[in-house]
Amino acid sequence: MTENYFHLHQHSSDFDEFCANALNWDLDYRKLEHGSFTSEMLTVGNSHILFTRAKLGRRMLQRGSSPQGMVTFGLLANPAIRIYWRNIDVSGEQLFIFPPGGELYSISQADFDVFVISLTEEKLDQVCASFQLPEFRKLIDGHEVFQCNQRILANFRKFLLQTEQIFTTGQGAINNSLHLKQLENELSEQIISLLGDDHLPVTTNKQRRRDLALQSAVNYIHESRDNVVTVPNLCEVSNVSQRTLEYAFRERYGLTPKEYTLVYRLNNARKQLRLCAPDKNQVSEIARQNGFWHMGQFSASYRKLFAELPSITLKMTA
Repeated sequence: MTENYFHLHQHSSDFDEFCANALNWDLDYRKLEHGSFTSEMLTVGNSHILFTRAKLGRRMLQRGSSPQGMVTFGLLANPAIRIYWRNIDVSGEQLFIFPPGGELYSISQADFDVFVISLTEEKLDQVCASFQLPEFRKLIDGHEVFQCNQRILANFRKFLLQTEQIFTTGQGAINNSLHLKQLENELSEQIISLLGDDHLPVTTNKQRRRDLALQSAVNYIHESRDNVVTVPNLCEVSNVSQRTLEYAFRERYGLTPKEYTLVYRLNNARKQLRLCAPDKNQVSEIARQNGFWHMGQFSASYRKLFAELPSITLKMTA
């Protein structure tokens, strides 16, 4: 068995717990819709390879960064799924690559289901050389999303599903260095085959006026802390009409500007409640720090979004 081998398979109803258990990732997820949260994650690997399948049962704003020192690839488990990822609308027919040191910024829906593979760049360069291709970085040429040969991609997805089944059911010698080395070789070769075949890089979406307005409004909300934020404020800072701003928020987040502001602040409050000591910080104090001055209204909105009262979240930290 490899010294640093790990194998985690969990179901969780808490997205903070999900983020904490995502080994070697730095994740900050925000819930964007009401109701209870569900997730499932399988992660297997060592210092040379990480194999993950993750499912989320609610619309989420995903932020954070991928494992350091590795190249991380993503493929949606279902070809019909779509996500908004780093200003690109990504479909299940595309392979995407997390930027080294760059921020993950994604909006996923309640059907989110993804395979994520992390490999060392040294290994990828070795495979590129064996295929008589340029080094990996030259091969991708700074692009992050690729429209690949659909036959090869379908075979790759099938291989990932079979691999997941082996790790989930415990079939075979899944926890030894030989098996992981074999998996590292197979994944590296299949990914380079995808990228070495006729592929079309997908470019970042062109920034429309409402996209720029949306970013200005979102930045204002994130920086507002406990200050009152109104829709007229947001229209002023983004320099667009209320109708344009409403459309931009609904298109991206499925929420109005007012709803997004509320959800963002509730998520901030939750993170503070999860981190503080129950005997030193009160719910009302954290609520005020995030712009909530009516405790009954805060508790009702919190419960609607997270399916629990803020006092229950606070007690969970004990």
